Amino acid sequence: MAGSLGDKAGGIRSLRDLIRRHGRALEADLRSEYGVRLRDLFTGDLTWRELASYVDGLPPGSRVRTALNDGRAEPTAEAVLLADVFDMLQNVDWHIVASNIDKKSNLPKIPRPYPRWWMKPARSKTDGSERVARLEAARERRRERAEAIAEGRIA
Repeated sequence: MAGSLGDKAGGIRSLRDLIRRHGRALEADLRSEYGVRLRDLFTGDLTWRELASYVDGLPPGSRVRTALNDGRAEPTAEAVLLADVFDMLQNVDWHIVASNIDKKSNLPKIPRPYPRWWMKPARSKTDGSERVARLEAARERRRERAEAIAEGRIA
């Protein structure tokens, strides 16, 4: 969570930014998880240090963590383990089927891993030709615009 808040010079500044950006979510989480009100920070009943401790201790499914992840909920430990177990069972099943199949038959498709929404998708490896084509198209548009300006067709 500390990395989400930002590793800035002071923790109070990060907490102020969190309150400014996601105050409603923080207010709801503090109330539901700890029975504390955010307004207690301004009345003196809650210190900045206590608030930082509460924010660091929020569970993965909390509103603040979801808001900091652009609306995607963080996975729980159980979700990660279940995805790993699912993948392992799929692979074991594939190996059993592949080892007991006739040599003349085609092998079954290798199973796809369980979708992990919490991980960023791997970038596809391309030869760069698509990027080069986009750059060339942009250069051509720039040349055409320069010509049109020189001829007085556009300002």
